Amino acid sequence: MTRVLVAGRVVVRKELLGPDAQRRVQHELAMLGRLRGVAGVAQLVDAPGLPGSVVMQDVDGRCLAELAKPLAVDELIELAVGLARAVAGMHRRGVMHRHITPANVVVSGDGVPYLVDFALASPFAGVRPEFTHYTDILGTLAYLAPEQTGRTARSVDQRADLYGLGATLYELATGGPPFGFGDPLQLTHAHLAHVPVPPVKINPDVPELFSEVVMHLLEKEPDNRYQTAEGVLHDLERLRDTAPGAEVSRVGERDVPLRLSPPSRLVGRDAEVAALETAFTESLSGGCRGVLVGGVPGVGKTALVDELRPVVTGGGGWFVSGKFDQYRRDLEFDAVHQVLRGLARLLLAEPEDELTRVRERILAAVGPNVGLLTAVQPELAALLEVRSADPGDPLTAQVRSQRIAVEVLRAVASRKRPLVVFVDDLQWAGRTPLGVVDLLLSEEQIDGLLLVSAYREGDVDPPHPLSGPLSRWREHPQVRHLRLANLPVSDSVALVAEMLHVDRASAAGLVELISPYLSGNPYETVELLNALRRDGVVTATAAGWRWDAASLRAYVGGSDVAALLATGVAALSGGSRRLVEAMACLGGSVELSVLQAAIGKSATQLERCLAPALDEGLVVMEPGVRDAVRFRHDRIREMTLRGLDPRRRRALQLAMARRLAGVPELFAVAAEQYLPVVDAVEDGMERRRVVGLLRRAADQAVLVGNYMSVNALLTAALRLVGPADTATLVEVRTGRHAALYSMGRLEDADDEYRTIEGLCTNALNCADATVVQTHSLTHRSRFAEAIELCLGALRELGIAVPAADRLPTEADHRFDYLYQWVDQTRPADDLAQPEITEPVLLAAARLINAVLPAAFFTPDQPLVAWLSLEALRIWMEHGTAGALLGPMSHTAFAVVDMRGDYASGYRALRRIVALGEARGYEPDTSQARFLSALLNSWFEPFENVVGSGRRAREGLLAGGDLANAGHTYYATVPALLECAPSLDVYVTEVEAGLAFMRRTGAEQTGELLDNYRRVAGVLRGESSAVAGAALPADSDASSMLTLLHAHATGGIVTAVLGDLAGLTRHTAAAMSMLVAGQGVYPAAVARVLRGLALAGQARAGRGGERAGLLSELDDVMRWLAARAADAPANFRHLLRFLEAERAWAVGDFRAAILAFDAAWRDAAQVQRPWHRALITEHAGRFHLVHGLEHTGYTLLAEARQEYLAWGATAKVSQLDRAYPALRHQAGTVTPDSQPEDRPDDHSPGRSTVTTGTIDLLGILSASQALSSETNIAGLHTRLADVLSAMTGATSVQLLVWSADRQTWLLPTPDHGVVPVDGTGREHTVPLSILRYTQRTGEPLVIGDATTDDRFARDPYFTDLTRCSLLAIPVLSRSTLKAVLLLENRLIRGAFTAERLDSVKLIAGQLAVSLDNAHLYAEFRRVADEQTALRRIATLVARSAKPELVFDAVADVAGTLFGADATVIARFEPDADATVMGSYGLRHPQPGWRGKPPPGRALALVQATGRAARTDADDHIAADPKAFTLGLRSTVASPIIVEDRVWGAMVIGSGCEHLPDDTERRLADFTELVATAVANAESRTELTTSRARVVAAADQTRRRIERDVHDGAQQRLVALALQLRMAQAELPPELDSFRTHLDRAVAGATAAVDELREISRGIHPAILTEGGLKPALRALARRSPIPVDLDIDITTRLPERVEISAYYIVAEALTNIAKHAKARTASVTVHADTTVLHVTVHDDGVGGADFTRGTGLLGLKDRAAALGGRITLHSPRGAGTDLDVELPLTATDDTPTQDHLAERG
Repeated sequence: MTRVLVAGRVVVRKELLGPDAQRRVQHELAMLGRLRGVAGVAQLVDAPGLPGSVVMQDVDGRCLAELAKPLAVDELIELAVGLARAVAGMHRRGVMHRHITPANVVVSGDGVPYLVDFALASPFAGVRPEFTHYTDILGTLAYLAPEQTGRTARSVDQRADLYGLGATLYELATGGPPFGFGDPLQLTHAHLAHVPVPPVKINPDVPELFSEVVMHLLEKEPDNRYQTAEGVLHDLERLRDTAPGAEVSRVGERDVPLRLSPPSRLVGRDAEVAALETAFTESLSGGCRGVLVGGVPGVGKTALVDELRPVVTGGGGWFVSGKFDQYRRDLEFDAVHQVLRGLARLLLAEPEDELTRVRERILAAVGPNVGLLTAVQPELAALLEVRSADPGDPLTAQVRSQRIAVEVLRAVASRKRPLVVFVDDLQWAGRTPLGVVDLLLSEEQIDGLLLVSAYREGDVDPPHPLSGPLSRWREHPQVRHLRLANLPVSDSVALVAEMLHVDRASAAGLVELISPYLSGNPYETVELLNALRRDGVVTATAAGWRWDAASLRAYVGGSDVAALLATGVAALSGGSRRLVEAMACLGGSVELSVLQAAIGKSATQLERCLAPALDEGLVVMEPGVRDAVRFRHDRIREMTLRGLDPRRRRALQLAMARRLAGVPELFAVAAEQYLPVVDAVEDGMERRRVVGLLRRAADQAVLVGNYMSVNALLTAALRLVGPADTATLVEVRTGRHAALYSMGRLEDADDEYRTIEGLCTNALNCADATVVQTHSLTHRSRFAEAIELCLGALRELGIAVPAADRLPTEADHRFDYLYQWVDQTRPADDLAQPEITEPVLLAAARLINAVLPAAFFTPDQPLVAWLSLEALRIWMEHGTAGALLGPMSHTAFAVVDMRGDYASGYRALRRIVALGEARGYEPDTSQARFLSALLNSWFEPFENVVGSGRRAREGLLAGGDLANAGHTYYATVPALLECAPSLDVYVTEVEAGLAFMRRTGAEQTGELLDNYRRVAGVLRGESSAVAGAALPADSDASSMLTLLHAHATGGIVTAVLGDLAGLTRHTAAAMSMLVAGQGVYPAAVARVLRGLALAGQARAGRGGERAGLLSELDDVMRWLAARAADAPANFRHLLRFLEAERAWAVGDFRAAILAFDAAWRDAAQVQRPWHRALITEHAGRFHLVHGLEHTGYTLLAEARQEYLAWGATAKVSQLDRAYPALRHQAGTVTPDSQPEDRPDDHSPGRSTVTTGTIDLLGILSASQALSSETNIAGLHTRLADVLSAMTGATSVQLLVWSADRQTWLLPTPDHGVVPVDGTGREHTVPLSILRYTQRTGEPLVIGDATTDDRFARDPYFTDLTRCSLLAIPVLSRSTLKAVLLLENRLIRGAFTAERLDSVKLIAGQLAVSLDNAHLYAEFRRVADEQTALRRIATLVARSAKPELVFDAVADVAGTLFGADATVIARFEPDADATVMGSYGLRHPQPGWRGKPPPGRALALVQATGRAARTDADDHIAADPKAFTLGLRSTVASPIIVEDRVWGAMVIGSGCEHLPDDTERRLADFTELVATAVANAESRTELTTSRARVVAAADQTRRRIERDVHDGAQQRLVALALQLRMAQAELPPELDSFRTHLDRAVAGATAAVDELREISRGIHPAILTEGGLKPALRALARRSPIPVDLDIDITTRLPERVEISAYYIVAEALTNIAKHAKARTASVTVHADTTVLHVTVHDDGVGGADFTRGTGLLGLKDRAAALGGRITLHSPRGAGTDLDVELPLTATDDTPTQDHLAERG
């Protein structure tokens, strides 16, 4: 801003910068033009010489912000009057400033204030700001009204200026704005939620009335504020003119609004607003994911949802919204697109560190779809810093765009920063955004996200696309539904009263006059009142609004109300009306730049035309990144279009389309305008231009899957394409064909494809359409047509497809490609392959990929094989392409089906998946991963199959491949049926699959999943159908693969339910269908169950029939043996099971017993519930058949429990009917009949507090108390205090029900619990009350239990004269957890039903706290258990002695399990057991040996090798040899060492039953004991072996020494003597010969000496004769290095010790002489009572190491052989110390088994 001289006077020139500077200049000039002559506004100066600037008069003053504050009172009031007068004048001209601050007020030299800076000013109409980041809010935040922040539901009108005026006056009076300056987020919150301190309290000089005026201006709600600046001016002038001390009237007395606006507060919607707020709160904890708001137009749906804005802001969240359009379906009017765009703008304003985190999350979530996301959301492209990326396959764009929208929301929303997404007018949504809404409301919930959708109820009839999803969403437990009705008369009165600011009595009279013509619709009421105001029927006076009843009745009664509501548009002047009509054609909301381009007006002309519409309230401004204008209500737009003549509308749209087509970036808007008038385009050049425009718009619509728009745009384009332009016709029709297919209009797509075929001259031109048509035919199960079409296209492309009769042979030959690729090439070779660019090959790849599903489902194995191997051939010979990955994956199934080669198929698939991951081919890699999941069960555990299948599903969904994503359930559902811990987990997957199928319409997969759901239904007893009959395997299933699954599942049901006939029938049918899927797991199920059926038949068969059955069974078992070798976790136990069944069939009792045992043991190692249960059941039946009733019933009871845990209640009932005793023998396990996620009927959310303040305080106190306690005793103590005070109870008891123990538990002071039953505490609680409450599940109020016939006989009440009782069941997920028992023994009838609600509410809170307490206790138990296991594992790892491990395990297990006794016993060969460790017992102690009593847990383990449990009420036996521990409940677990039962560990309780999971937990300890024993045995064996080797070597040395001494040495000595004798007898003449004899004698003597040295080295005789001391002295004398000896030995030592010590010293001295370069050495030897200590030291170079050479290592082995040890200390340059310790008694640090027995 600068001062310049114009026409001889100084003016102020304002220049605006930026890309839209000219528009902003024009806008401000238009606003100032309206304000010419208004006092207090800086006037516009005409300055033609300064274009592009805003030139205003120079008032020659100072900015108000620069003045010293606070002002003096007189100056303050005078300035306030001037400002109010300026604002009033501005508002009278229909302009609101929107940015009144001290910085925008200039005070002239004579003290007159002037408003400046009208950059944000707008016409006098409501402005609805979007929710923007707090850093992007327009204006100076310290002075902005709450509604200007975008955080409220309020539109911005002239009353926002009054708030700014109030904030400015506040600063003038106090020195600062109401909430100061500083953090924008805190300022925003303060404007919304804080009340400023009144100015008079800060500055006492300020008059009270002035302070009241300012506070009235600063009201949060616009309706509670001053309504007009005239009212403010009146009060300030009155203040100025009133003498001090004179009485003044209240503020706002003369404040009458200039126009009628809807109340800022919603009238009559308090309950709905509360429901919305509750939904938002629940969304933060996962309790709510969406709200549906329905109602008629004008009922206030949008206004209601806007009430969430301040709530979300208060929670630190974001509110983003989008609105669909009735007439526009392009991207700009896609509400989801608008939501993502608004979200991107919010994110772009975030700090960089937060933006980086969000960016990383979004990129990770959308993965390869980032190209599609950024193509349709430019703001997100900037946010994600992605310049360009491939948007991917257009055919899958719809699904992918839905998924990425959800993933973006998931990446942004969190409980820390919640996100509310509002989608308005859902009834006009297309399929893509509807899919997004469906995903958000149906699939996995997003933390911190609440979706709110509004729709018009009357527009959604049964055929409507929204009807089906809406019905489904309404049934979802996490989706709330609000239905808004028109207002009743009372609320209409309140609405009118608030609009007119009159009392309710006056408003009631007006409503009585108009209500006969209205239905209570809020919009219609507001519009009618404004029509009455506009026509002068209702008028504003100084005293308020006034009307004449007779005139009003005549006016309304003589008019059509609907016409009255439409008169607003008709009353506009020509230019404004045409502008509104143009806007109605463009959309419900239009950016100003688009509107300007469409009508061909300048910005100034546009603003001038808009002003009347804004003044009348027909449209409102939407400021934002791109300013827009929208209709205030959809009905205004509808009435505008309805009143527009069709011919004029066509002309208007054609003119706008042509103007918009000239702006390249507005191509989509231009295309929408061309659509209805395309027939009017006749010029050839324009026709071509419009075709390009329509195709470009269609391409954009494809990106978001808006195929309805694509079809409309391309259909219009076809009408403009000339018949000679074949290429364009093919391209356009191919696009339309794909759109029709994607819309599900498959018959229309067939017609379009036939047209394309007629236009195409070769297969390549129509390849894309052929691929789509193949998918279409396959989708309708027209497999033969799909195959014929695709093979024909391949042949036309030059692919030599063999004839049908040649396919098997050709396919078989082509397996060479597979084996060559798998066996002779490396993965690196694949990565080196080039990408295929040849169009024919790429088309062939797509066609092969398209036709394979049809071939697979037919099924045509040779065709599948040939096609997949052809894809592999193309890959090997020409290069890589993502489209080849899926077809190549089918080679795995081909090689399994045709050659039975599972391993090569598995290897090929693993390599294909790895290759796809390395190349980044998606979703092709996910398709390969899905096929891999189908095949993985042959080599990997089922758990891996589930994981692979789900990962593949995620990738396929991200890639938009819904068909294959649905097919992944073929892998995960059968696998979960095998390995899921319960049917509930399995059914969850099935239901998820069915929900997916309902959304995608995949009939085949849906039929298969229905079959699997029926399996659960029959097994759970939910279906009354007979097994097999409930499974329509012989129905009109569309493929043999589906039939294979059906018969396989039917076989499972019949096998479990014991229906041999049904099993035989299903498995025979399934075996005949194996051709459909040799490579899928149901083929294995079919074979295994077939084997089971054959064994059952063989048991009942005879002769030849039996032999044939057994032969077929053997074939099955041979096949299964091969599978078990590859995947033992899946098949080994089943193989053993069939072996047992076969042995049973042929009468081999011993083989059957062993096989059943092996099968059970193998099944116990993996989670295969029904396998384990079925094996156990058959084993039990086998034992019963052979007269072993105890074992048989035990096994059947175990099977029953396993079926029950799995959830097969129908099977449990069947067993109970057949074997009634099982129910009692099986324990106390009962199925939970309620789903885990079902809300508790007694939860806090369902309770209603109806008592007074005491109850409320009690509830709050209880809530605080319960939330702070983590154990049951603490909960009991706190509850007793609270409930006693709250209800007057003299006693409060908390009785916890233990389902495991089937007893009630009492809290104890030491934070534990004790059982009531069996502990002498039965009379301390009223058991009859507890049983009654448990059975009914309802609260119980008893006035006096002592006189109540139901309970009076209870021993608890025997000595009582009165007892009032209140019993409240504490339920969690409909399961009884505890009972709260309140009693009063002083007053009868102390408790009433009226008090139930409060106590029930506390009970609901208690249920959660009990769950938390149990969870905390479980965590604590697991932590203690893991700590104990680590402690014991450390002992084992350190090779501690077994007796130490035994003692530690017994002690730790006893403590952790709360056992009264723990025993670790070893089983002896004579069937005795030896106690190795114990805890808590006086008898028997470690070392005791005896026979376990029959029937007890220890004996059962000894007999079966499996864990066992016994529960009895024994008394401690007098005879300890009976091995009876006197325990009520015992559990024993086997200790398995080297596949043999070494012993067992037993824990027992004397007063209560041990928990059901004791066996599992105990197994962790027995594994550690087994490891310790195995280690000890290994060390013993190693030590013994070493000792034997050393002893043998020593004996050999002695023998050699004796042989040398007695043999060779003696003969050499004799020879020397003989030579001496011969020398003495020689005559003198032979002296020369004498010399030779001298040399011979000397040589013989030397040989004797050398042999003596050798003999001494082998085994020195002196060692044997004199012992270690003289032997070492002799050794030292012979050493070449001086040796200092220090030997302190007085007696002879054991021979082995002396020999080892001697040789260790000898080897050490030899090493010193050879390697140490030492000058001296020393040897120290001394012995104590148990150990011989030897130290050898030298002063050499050091650096010796056991790992270098074998000498030192040999010494170490020699010492270890005696149980000794050697330590070596040899730093470089500092000599070497060798310390040796050799035991003189036992020579092994680890006891042998015999030694253990002796110690025991």
